[in-house]
Amino acid sequence: MKDYREMIKQRRQEKGISQNQLAKLVGISQPYMNQIETGVRNPTLPTLLKICEILELSLFGNEETKP
Repeated sequence: MKDYREMIKQRRQEKGISQNQLAKLVGISQPYMNQIETGVRNPTLPTLLKICEILELSLFGNEETKP
């Protein structure tokens, strides 16, 4: 099972979104987004939920969320 950091990075890249673009959509800084993807920092639950919403990821698995 992939960990959430890998899932976020992979989905972000699949969607052609840069770290900076995703960070702006989430409302966080690009360095913080990088730290989330590299495991230096853990996101807060609201931040993780927003990332999952934007990337259409399920918080509880590797399946896409359906609007």
